[in-house]
Amino acid sequence: MTNPPSPFENLKHLAEQGDPIQRAKTVGAALQAIPELQHWLREIRQGVVQEMRDDGLSHAQVAAELSISRARAQQIAEGRTTGKRADQDSDNHPK
Repeated sequence: MTNPPSPFENLKHLAEQGDPIQRAKTVGAALQAIPELQHWLREIRQGVVQEMRDDGLSHAQVAAELSISRARAQQIAEGRTTGKRADQDSDNHPK
């Protein structure tokens, strides 16, 4: 079996549970929760970018530190999404 991406190595135990039925249920529940996980991670990232801005970094400096564009750093700080995710978010949260 392959290993999970490095940020998720602590989830490897999901693949190592003995009972296949429980393993399937646990992994299924984890898969269902991925959108919530993504939302949570985006909130954390936004907060960190805002903290960097509060510490005096410009959007350009934040961008350089995170290896993203200046425009993307500003979008993250403002909580804006782009592309496919923005379309999905607007479908789920009409204005």
